[in-house]
Amino acid sequence: MGAGASKKKDKEPKTPSRLAPTGGQNRSRASSLTPSTGTNAARPRSRSRSPGINPAKLETKDLMISYSHADKEFMNKLKDNLELNGITVWVDVIGLTAGVDFLQKIGQAILDAKLFITLLSSNSVKSKYCQDEVALAYISQKALFPVAIESRETIQEHMDTGMKLQTASIEWSMFVDPDNFTGDFQKLLSKLKLELKDQGEEKNSKKRLKKQQNSFSSSLKQEKPDKHLVENPYKYWSDLYKDAEMIPWQRFITDFTRIFQSKMDAIFTGEDKEWLMANLYSEMEDEDEEDEMLLKENFINFCKVDEEIQPLWPRVEDHTRELYAMREVFDMDSSVRLEAIQNLGKFQSTTVINALRDLLRSTSSNVRAVAAVSLVKTGDKDPSTVDNLMKCLNDKDRLVREAGCLALGQLHAKKAVPKLLHLWRNDFISHVREAAQASLEQIGGKEVEEAMHITKVLAEEIRMLTAE
Repeated sequence: MGAGASKKKDKEPKTPSRLAPTGGQNRSRASSLTPSTGTNAARPRSRSRSPGINPAKLETKDLMISYSHADKEFMNKLKDNLELNGITVWVDVIGLTAGVDFLQKIGQAILDAKLFITLLSSNSVKSKYCQDEVALAYISQKALFPVAIESRETIQEHMDTGMKLQTASIEWSMFVDPDNFTGDFQKLLSKLKLELKDQGEEKNSKKRLKKQQNSFSSSLKQEKPDKHLVENPYKYWSDLYKDAEMIPWQRFITDFTRIFQSKMDAIFTGEDKEWLMANLYSEMEDEDEEDEMLLKENFINFCKVDEEIQPLWPRVEDHTRELYAMREVFDMDSSVRLEAIQNLGKFQSTTVINALRDLLRSTSSNVRAVAAVSLVKTGDKDPSTVDNLMKCLNDKDRLVREAGCLALGQLHAKKAVPKLLHLWRNDFISHVREAAQASLEQIGGKEVEEAMHITKVLAEEIRMLTAE
């Protein structure tokens, strides 16, 4: 998503079952449905706590390692070698204390670290903790370094769609041969030190991180790459649809599925494919078109990010990668959600803001409420953000309405005054009325003062009449 993204209707795209709230916060994670495998995959990660460390004294490190405790032996070897070479490392077994919310500290460690290593194995990719940590590292624009200790094929067999997306376009460091640890480590060390050097010299890291996260890994390139993977979207459209300015949406989906079938099969399950199509339609649909038609203009706008044109498939990957990462982080069952919400002001990226707007259309009312609160914390006051938050005032769920009221008050959104006044006077839930009143008082102004005064006078007169 980015500048020039097409208009969206207030629809709810289908949500993969893995991202739906489970209704509990069971941190043992005995099992959870994983769409990419369709099985109840074990999530063997536990969190250790170390006694006697003051959480206020936890130091910011160069690098954080996310790992499964089943791979602790390799993690320790990697950590020791990194520290011997001057790179400070944070891992949960040394950074947490009894009595401390250790999940919150893990989230803070991710946000504070300069680099992020995800230790990939068939154990770690099934861990909800590891999935959440990679997603938070992605949306907070960390330099991400996947380190694999098993073959790519073995690991990908156990990966869910989100982790496939977030690691597919980044070169993996392979540590599959124990006898070649030293050689593999030196290659990784060179990349890490180069990134630390670049971060020290370059003030604006956005462009560098975007290239690091979104460029195709050389190890994944085909000998004869499909032309459609690098094809300009104008040419893609003209080759398939000639001079047409609009086409039936179903025709576009049929062609898209045929052309990118192998790429989709490698990443998405059947359920996730439906979710992908629903989200693409939401991104490219036209509010003024009653029939399901795709305008060429909307198609091109979807492929345009920061005024730069991207080929269709890389753009689709970027778009879905953002959505999955955001859903992973802000799902009510996420182990890093609280820390992400509290620190969103640090991000203020187009990726975060656009994805949060999309989360306002989630099928989960809890996620919608969290997204409303989180949008305010980004400090974004774009009219589109206000418009999306105003839709929360019509939500059937009272928590979403309440969150929408409070968010609009924080943004001092004068445009929302008429709807807030309506809720304050008419909502049947007292907490929503109170939130609307608090929001109106924050926004202030002559219109608000007059309307609230009249309402209070009328309410008092009605009370006196009924008392007689």
